[in-house]
Amino acid sequence: MLNVQSGHQRPRQELRGHWLAALAAMLLAGCSFIPVYERPAAPVANGYPALNASTSAGPAAASVPWQQFFTDVRLQRLITMALAHNRDLRVAVLNIEQSRAQFQISRAAQLPAVNGLVSGARTPAANGGISSVYTAGLQVTAYELDFFGRVASLESQALAQYLATEEGRKTTQISLIAQVANNYLAILADEELLDITRRTLGTREESLKLAKLRFDNGVTSELDYRQVESLLEAAKVAYAQQQRQRLLDDNALTLLVGQPLSTLGADLLPASTALMPLGGVAAG
Repeated sequence: MLNVQSGHQRPRQELRGHWLAALAAMLLAGCSFIPVYERPAAPVANGYPALNASTSAGPAAASVPWQQFFTDVRLQRLITMALAHNRDLRVAVLNIEQSRAQFQISRAAQLPAVNGLVSGARTPAANGGISSVYTAGLQVTAYELDFFGRVASLESQALAQYLATEEGRKTTQISLIAQVANNYLAILADEELLDITRRTLGTREESLKLAKLRFDNGVTSELDYRQVESLLEAAKVAYAQQQRQRLLDDNALTLLVGQPLSTLGADLLPASTALMPLGGVAAG
């Protein structure tokens, strides 16, 4: 009698143990230590107030291609070369690839790693024949039950890092485009200033010749002659400074483009004004 009752109670106890184990697993799965992120409210509005109620909203500046901002053909070619050869942008792209690989590794950690094994053996039997034995099996390795959300948190962290790196690449690209455009416009301005200072220098030289002629003939004093001579020296200094600034801007553009300007072709940059000898001005 007692043995019969104990036989009925044993399956019930085993079933109850299974239910308790399943319930404990469900409770542990719900115990996540990942804090709930709440985006803080911005102290300012998301957009500028409308200047006019009738003004239609245009496309966002970030969605407009840079080719529409800069329509100069030579500048577009320089920007294209910079995007292809700039070292800083290459580093940003490689960082993106690294972050993407790290995200894929973190994502794969949520899945069990399954290893398959197939083996076979052939040995001589006692009766003179050959005994063949084949085995096959599957093995689950390196799998972590994510009870507290640690693996999911690592995946979210890797995803956020990847997205941040992608935005960093966009920021680097926008900054690179802006710097190339600024340097290109600076070189154009340098050429204009070089042309102005060159013509000013020529005018000062002609004025000095005239002042020397007037001084030799006693029309003007030596003081007037020295004043004209000082104006010529000032023009030489200004011209030397403009030449130096043009070379500095050329070097800066070379670093941005990632290639020597001499290999870009003569049609990409304005022709540099021929350097004039300035023997009367000391170096520096």
